Amino acid sequence: MNFTYSAKTADGKIEQGKLEAASVDQASKLLHEKKLFVLELKKDEQGVSGVKKDMPIPFIGKRVSLKDKIVFTQQLAMMVKSGLPLIDAFTSLEEQTENKYFASIIHEITDEVEGGKPLSETITKYPKVFSKFYISIVRSGEKSGKLDEVLERLSDQLQKDYDLITKIKAAVTYPILVVVALVGIMIVMLIFVIPQLKQIFADIGAELPLLTRIILGTSDILRNFWYIFVLLIIGIYVGIRFWINNPAGALTYDKIKLRIPLVGGIIKKLYMARFARTMGTLVASGLPMLDIIDTVKDVLTNKVYQRGFENISKDVESGITLSVTLKKQGIFPPMIYNLISTGEKSGKLDYVLLSMADFFDKEVEASTSNLATLIEPILIIIIGAGVGLVVASVLMPIYSLVNVI
Repeated sequence: MNFTYSAKTADGKIEQGKLEAASVDQASKLLHEKKLFVLELKKDEQGVSGVKKDMPIPFIGKRVSLKDKIVFTQQLAMMVKSGLPLIDAFTSLEEQTENKYFASIIHEITDEVEGGKPLSETITKYPKVFSKFYISIVRSGEKSGKLDEVLERLSDQLQKDYDLITKIKAAVTYPILVVVALVGIMIVMLIFVIPQLKQIFADIGAELPLLTRIILGTSDILRNFWYIFVLLIIGIYVGIRFWINNPAGALTYDKIKLRIPLVGGIIKKLYMARFARTMGTLVASGLPMLDIIDTVKDVLTNKVYQRGFENISKDVESGITLSVTLKKQGIFPPMIYNLISTGEKSGKLDYVLLSMADFFDKEVEASTSNLATLIEPILIIIIGAGVGLVVASVLMPIYSLVNVI
């Protein structure tokens, strides 16, 4: 196989080139024999014809799920703790990873690490797979020499995130399915059922009630100008996406999300749980506070909280304590900054933050369960109203005819 290398000569000059070797280890030895100090060594993915081998099919299989990352992190932590060399651990993980795309990434990471690069530096090349939080945790483990411990802590954090996301998805899936089914049934009735009744009403010759005329008119518009509805839906979607991608629009959108009845409170608790757990994990890992705040800002995807953490970073840099600046922002509940103040005074900030994270996790779980209970009667009312309107529009002309007779 071919390798591309970048190395420094004895007189300090940078030399770049290619060589052929059976493995990365052999390629590294060949370069050392030439008295070259290896800066970078990686497999050349270009084949003999110059075409890249194993070209991935776009958009197919190029995804690493949270569950994949949890299993990877748990197994890596176990192997490192058992004393297995990092290269051997990655080789083993590559062989047993079922996700082929992820396996190819692990293979590339193995080559980079074997070439002398730190793991934290290597995984920065895959931001869609490894978040800034993940990279920061790994870097702290490398600096402290406790990579196995921080990986265990990281896998616990990922597992709790996964459990929380799963519970939220389970709570909202049923209402979404019911709404989609209701909309689908209404469209089918307007397109196929109502037109059949229109001719019957025309034969009767009686004056139709306003509700019936509205339903019949909606049916005609939907059948004859359906493409306008499709274009309108696409236009609204594109317009919303464009608005959200605009900084001012994104901020407004995130503010609206926090104020949605029933749902807004759950979203706030979810962000508090994510903030507390991320910061607690990073504090326990020994990272500097400014780096921790910067990482937490990226983990919280809501612009309202991101702007808050930008202000927090400036305050902490100027010497203001974390609890005081959190209180200044006006977007955190009193429990947060009061307990953080206690943690700062006792020197157990990581313990306080992780305890708060557990509390908010339970709050989110309870709130999502309550949400499902509250939404069910609301959905029944909506479904009943929708079906009732259609049925009433059909029955009212019939009753009018009976009264006339």
